[in-house]
Amino acid sequence: MKGKIKAHLWTSGRWFALPFFGCSALIGSVLAGGRLSELNTWLGFIAVALFMASCHSQNTYIDWAVGLDTPEEGSVEKGYTGGCGLISGGILTPREVIFNFTGWFILGLIPVIILCLRVGPYILIPVFLGLFVPLAYTKGKFSWYHETALASGVVLAAVVGMFAVNPHPAWWQGLIAVLPIAIILSYLGLALDEYPDAYANLKKGTKSLAYKVWENKFDLSMYIIAWLVIVYAFQVFLIAIGLLAPLTMLSLLVFPFLMAQLVFLKPHTEALRDNPLDNTALEGFTSSAKLLVAIAMVYPILVLVGQAIGG
Repeated sequence: MKGKIKAHLWTSGRWFALPFFGCSALIGSVLAGGRLSELNTWLGFIAVALFMASCHSQNTYIDWAVGLDTPEEGSVEKGYTGGCGLISGGILTPREVIFNFTGWFILGLIPVIILCLRVGPYILIPVFLGLFVPLAYTKGKFSWYHETALASGVVLAAVVGMFAVNPHPAWWQGLIAVLPIAIILSYLGLALDEYPDAYANLKKGTKSLAYKVWENKFDLSMYIIAWLVIVYAFQVFLIAIGLLAPLTMLSLLVFPFLMAQLVFLKPHTEALRDNPLDNTALEGFTSSAKLLVAIAMVYPILVLVGQAIGG
């Protein structure tokens, strides 16, 4: 029973991703003229958090339904999330997962309805668009838009935050401003997340960029470093055109720690590639990946702090 409660309240929502979605919502509110001290800003944050949990729970069901998360030759558990094993591991039934993501969604509608009454109905637009993200995310694994689907969820979170405080915000500014955060979670994060899954899931037809890193034997650490350089270069551009405050470069503090951890990750990626079915190699990879994810979680927080202070 305790396992089911934990699965419903913690594992299904994959709350490790909240800094990326939640901070994007708060940055959107600040860009739209809101303040971190006002109620509407945090109602938007709560709505995004609950919808994020619902979408992650939907992903658990959809990935299982299409045959990616199976007990044998399927996605493997990582140290920072166990969502892919909720159904295949017998922790929750498919019906219970449906109940779970429906519950998160209904809870998310409560702050949205309040914001509709306080600010206006346009917040329903990004909320409605967000309903398509989980299906597009899974379908994207078999095409080119896997990472783009996840990134769209992050930018929609920023737009929700904007409409939470302003009935007519320059929503495109929020969409562009949080792209560095979206890229880190999607193009960097998915290459890391799908790396131990690639051996099994490539046989099932997956072909997104995240899986191609494994299939084409591209060095994972170098791949992530290249995206990090792009992210920081783009962030400098956003500062230059006035969308982000200069203090958001506080996020650069994360870079040396990410670099160091990528160095430590490399032998584990090689061990896992040489022995993809070896539990010891997998444990070493997931342990290193978990720390890398924890460091990356600080990036959106520092961007938010810099924008709130210097914006």
